[in-house]
Amino acid sequence: MQKNLIIAGILGLVIGLFVFDYFIVGVPVISLISLITIIAGVASKRKEQPIPIILIPQQLHCTNCGNPLFPGHKFCTNCGAVNPYHITEPQPQNQAPATPGLTETPQMELQGVEVNSSDNIGRAFMNLFAERAPMGKVSNAVYEKLDPVGIMGSLKLFLVSAALFIGFYLLFLGGQAYSIINNNLVYFIATYSVAIIYLIIIYRTDKYEKEPFKFVLFVFVWGVFCGIIAAPLNDILGPLFQASLGNSTLIGPFTEEPLKAAGLYYLVTRKRFRDEFNTPLDGIVYGFAAGMGFFAMENFIYYLNPQIGGSGLLIMRSLLLWGHGVWVATTGLWLAIAKTQRGYLKRSDLIPGMLVAITLHFFWNGWQGFLGYELGWAALIGQLIFQFWYMKKIIREALRDETIWGYGQGLAPVE
Repeated sequence: MQKNLIIAGILGLVIGLFVFDYFIVGVPVISLISLITIIAGVASKRKEQPIPIILIPQQLHCTNCGNPLFPGHKFCTNCGAVNPYHITEPQPQNQAPATPGLTETPQMELQGVEVNSSDNIGRAFMNLFAERAPMGKVSNAVYEKLDPVGIMGSLKLFLVSAALFIGFYLLFLGGQAYSIINNNLVYFIATYSVAIIYLIIIYRTDKYEKEPFKFVLFVFVWGVFCGIIAAPLNDILGPLFQASLGNSTLIGPFTEEPLKAAGLYYLVTRKRFRDEFNTPLDGIVYGFAAGMGFFAMENFIYYLNPQIGGSGLLIMRSLLLWGHGVWVATTGLWLAIAKTQRGYLKRSDLIPGMLVAITLHFFWNGWQGFLGYELGWAALIGQLIFQFWYMKKIIREALRDETIWGYGQGLAPVE
């Protein structure tokens, strides 16, 4: 049943795209129905499993200053902050397998927790400004290692990524795709180079357990490809937003954010790949990759538009519009938090981060319509600065969690 749904959805999508010139009004409907069918196939509900048990190193760290905490200490010996992990008397527990180069330390048994997506919605919005609480109680997902994918598995993933990338430009630009790209090759390379530079900067923040770059590349390319679905949907539904809200671009957050997240969700729920997705920082990296793929694609397509294109626009968008990466990184972050706590994912886990992403994207597209040209530009610059600060904050919080789990002491599940 699952495979039939996937095949039916893909066939519907391909047919809808190839009849674009003849049935333009029906394309968004066909594309949307096909996408829903594909998602229904690839995101079939998993049977709930018992909450897993985990052994977390007893050597925890102060959430205020990072100083090591010890059982029996009510306060941090460095800054005086309350020890949230205070234990009246250390009790010996079973020892975890020794890690080479790491002395064995007493262990505490902690159970994974059930995650309520509706509760996480409030936490996700609060996290825009407030510090996220340290994740001291998690499932054993944080120590799971990915089974070797192998040469053939890596080759398949690379071929699928190449097909999606080439397929987007063939479908969007048609038979002239090669000549159009070749005639604008400098701008094409510049657009993707900027996106990859941003991506590498975020990728390198994952200092304890870097993600396989072939997975990051797949999600990046999905961000490019999903534009072929987003474009006709925006064209058809945009006039509704123009008529009701006076701004057709306000449709973008509602079509683009779910589409960008779809490829991420597909990858991290596949049995063959899901064990690699096990920390909040993983969600940030993969989400940012999907956003950067969309960012690069959109910048180049806008450059080609004779009415609004040009090198000036390309430079401005390259400097300002990396927000696509921040928005999908937020979706990935809260998806990963659910995986880290529960040990597996549900489709509803997409909701908290995606609602925040849609909100940020909505305001970005709407400031000038809401406030006028001059004040709108001031608001855009303000949001740009905020998103830079927010991205640094969620990365710092994710690294703090990994320190608590002993990643810095050699417990990171590096393959």
